[in-house]
Amino acid sequence: MDALYIVTEDDMNIPADTKVPILENFHRHIYDVDFHFSCKQSTYKHHKVLMDQFHHVSTALLELKKRYLSDPSEFSIEETTKIMGAGMAKFILKEVETVDDYNEYCHIVSGHPFIEISKHFHASNLMKVAPEYLCNSMGLFLQKIHIIQDFMEDMNEIPKPRIHWPRQIWRKYVDELEDLTCKANSEKAIHCLNDMVTDALLHAENCLEYISTILDPNVFRAMGILLIIGIGTLASCYNNNTFFRGSGKKISFALAAKAIKGSKTMSGVYGVFYDFSSMLRTKISNGDPNATKTLSCVDAIQKVCGSSFSLDHRLIGVEGKGYDQVQEGESPLVLEQVNPYSLVADELSLIGNRLREMVAVEVPKLASAAEYFFELGVEGKRLRPTVLLLMASALDVPSSPESVPDDLTRSPIDVRKRQQCMAEITEMIHVASLLHDDVLDDADTRRGVPSLNVRMGNKLSVLAGDFLLSRACVALSSLKDFEVGTLMATVVEHLVTGEIMQMTSTLQQRYSMDQYMEKTYYKTASLIANSCKAIALLANQSTEVAVLAYNYGRNLGLAFQLIDDILDFTGSLDSLGKASLSDIHLGVVTAPILFAIQEYPQLEEIINRGFDDAANVDLALEYLQKSRGIQRATELAIEHAGLAASAIDSLPGTDDENVRISRRALVDLTHMVVTRII
Repeated sequence: MDALYIVTEDDMNIPADTKVPILENFHRHIYDVDFHFSCKQSTYKHHKVLMDQFHHVSTALLELKKRYLSDPSEFSIEETTKIMGAGMAKFILKEVETVDDYNEYCHIVSGHPFIEISKHFHASNLMKVAPEYLCNSMGLFLQKIHIIQDFMEDMNEIPKPRIHWPRQIWRKYVDELEDLTCKANSEKAIHCLNDMVTDALLHAENCLEYISTILDPNVFRAMGILLIIGIGTLASCYNNNTFFRGSGKKISFALAAKAIKGSKTMSGVYGVFYDFSSMLRTKISNGDPNATKTLSCVDAIQKVCGSSFSLDHRLIGVEGKGYDQVQEGESPLVLEQVNPYSLVADELSLIGNRLREMVAVEVPKLASAAEYFFELGVEGKRLRPTVLLLMASALDVPSSPESVPDDLTRSPIDVRKRQQCMAEITEMIHVASLLHDDVLDDADTRRGVPSLNVRMGNKLSVLAGDFLLSRACVALSSLKDFEVGTLMATVVEHLVTGEIMQMTSTLQQRYSMDQYMEKTYYKTASLIANSCKAIALLANQSTEVAVLAYNYGRNLGLAFQLIDDILDFTGSLDSLGKASLSDIHLGVVTAPILFAIQEYPQLEEIINRGFDDAANVDLALEYLQKSRGIQRATELAIEHAGLAASAIDSLPGTDDENVRISRRALVDLTHMVVTRII
């Protein structure tokens, strides 16, 4: 019924004295097949079609009333229409002055309809009983998002603007609402926008509780998409200095696709809500007058998501059943705890022991150096071996027999051992690259402890890295697989190439996003991508599956490094294991700075001066803080994490529960990388 009111309420060409009676009496016409209303063709073409053919709507409503409800008093459409019409008429004659007025208006046009439709969902066994305040919050949340994102269109209405932003909010910043669009008031306008976004965020917790009461998967997904697109829109609008130029109010196609994927399950909704609220958090400026209130809203959202879905959970059907197996009256939204690391904990322990054995040598100094990052308590979380072991389990499906000669057919146990060896090789190459990087960067810490070059000197660090690479080569040769050997040799080449690119880039290359992404692939993503592909090849999987494994590793690696580069500005020694701001002090230009330069080109000159002077660092950070650099880098990381998850979703179908659990864990890892609880 909302579309019918948009015709009369939103069309600013219709005089108020004509609109008000139509709205107040519209409920009397919903069953009248002869009713129609003339709209202006030039402005509202689809509305004109709707009203010209309104008899189809009336016919359908009459059929519903006759077929599905024996008691006419239970049929709430007419009463809902009456309430909405009267309320809309009220606000045609009255401005939205206070926040209470704003809430009342949003209740009338969206909150009340949600209350009524939820009653029908419950009566149809599609959802549990939801308290009215939850239903109302759902309506207010979605309506406020529409009002925020439609601001410029509403202001440009002819013959006069359509105003729903409450005066109580915007008057804190400007004298007249249209002043928000003046460039001279840009900072005040952003503060006002952030105030409106924060007001909408107040309803988010209730919305998450509301959707958790839905039993039917189709209804759940429809509501999930609305909610996720909503929180994504708020994250996009918040602190967006292009908003009042009519852009930046919608999420990207890639993020929308991620949102739709996340709408299938409650854990998916929690996960994407956490992602978008994390994105919004990165945009909060201490200089914003509502920063504390906004942070409180984000904290509340993330607390709900964290306590209900701690990112170590996955969604399954009741007692492990799928939606199609859930009995009537049961909720399919049951959470079972699954930690990606716990799935391969025994193998990780085995690999850790073998790595310590493999780097043992007779020369004490070299042994101590080589073992430094393999010692218990210093080995890190072992993301790469975890990814590879989970990938091995995720691909534990029938292989491609035509690609395997009879004399190379191996037992599943033998295949798994070879894949474990691949995980060991990858970890040795990774640690070797860290040792070499720390020498090149003159780093003081690594994984929260003094770096090896600080403890034992540069020469021994370089030799220890070389030694680990040699051990990796020995292990690689034991696999007797030419294609896998070629892949890993290419990885080592990429590590060197990426470092050389960083050291020798021209000024033009230094500020190129394409160059940055290529370097990031070489230095970080290539190892994960090609190792994942090697896992598929060792299992004799098809070329198509090997490419999907590669794509997962590539995009996971890119997302990981993007977040690492963001944390260099926002993180601490505890979260990074190394001192923050290390990149900028070294003059390394990463994604947040590159995006910031697009808004503030003068930042490039500051970087070119170098950072021996602390004032230059402070000035660069000041530009970064007022730009969307960190936000855009976060969005890019989320986009690549989504592409990694899509690669897993594209793997051949399977009924094997263990395989499905491993795939779910790989998808969860993409979320963990972006929210950086790794």
